[in-house]
Amino acid sequence: MKIESKSLGFGMERMPCGKFKANAVFFRIGVVAYNIGRLFVLKGLDQSWHCHQVHTLRWKLYGIAAKIVYHGRYVYLKVSHYIKELFSRIRFRSWQFVQT
Repeated sequence: MKIESKSLGFGMERMPCGKFKANAVFFRIGVVAYNIGRLFVLKGLDQSWHCHQVHTLRWKLYGIAAKIVYHGRYVYLKVSHYIKELFSRIRFRSWQFVQT
């Protein structure tokens, strides 16, 4: 059985054990993770991100250094100034998606 290369970023190249039911659960969790990831890319990110694979998203987006700060009953995500615009757009697009 050949698995599409886009799913390889979720560790589904091999099944973890010899038990059929355990492998089925593992594969289903991987499929759900892939679908949620694609939904995030398509609805939360700009058109230029739509062609990127999981590895690229991890490298360019998820791997960004940030700090979570609790101050005055609020939670803040502190990021560098150059990436703040991207995070603001992601937050706004996510809010728009939830409103529909």
